[in-house]
Amino acid sequence: MVDAAVLKQQQFFKAFSEAELKVLSERLNLSDYEPQATIFNENQIGDDSMYIIVQGAVKIVKKNKTEEIFLANLRDGDCFGEMSMLYPAPRSASAVTIKPSKLIRLTDRDYNDFKKTQPSIVVKLNEIFIKTLVTRLREADKRLVKEGSGIGAL
Repeated sequence: MVDAAVLKQQQFFKAFSEAELKVLSERLNLSDYEPQATIFNENQIGDDSMYIIVQGAVKIVKKNKTEEIFLANLRDGDCFGEMSMLYPAPRSASAVTIKPSKLIRLTDRDYNDFKKTQPSIVVKLNEIFIKTLVTRLREADKRLVKEGSGIGAL
């Protein structure tokens, strides 16, 4: 459980009403993580939760045969793991804390329950997820263009 006042302070939850924040507060969990804690691993199956960073920092990385490839540094207010809410599949990357972090966790079980019981919450969550994914896709394309291989490089 997360205090509704904590949720209200987070930019992620600004679009939610007081009643929706109360419902969310009863279902979400707030946890502390030490530096270098693995939240989830690339290709992991079974934990389809997403997270919001209340305080701290998380890096998102992929591994190939020889090295770890850095994808993103996330900080206070950012979310990650949202793809698993929209489409359950093995994790596309790993998430590891960079420094001590407080994370809010939304499970896929709660998300799917909200589809039936709190559709307005799911609509708002999906809008946030889509904006997040579009922003990240645009940033990834900019990086690829700089390297000469993105959509804009055609």
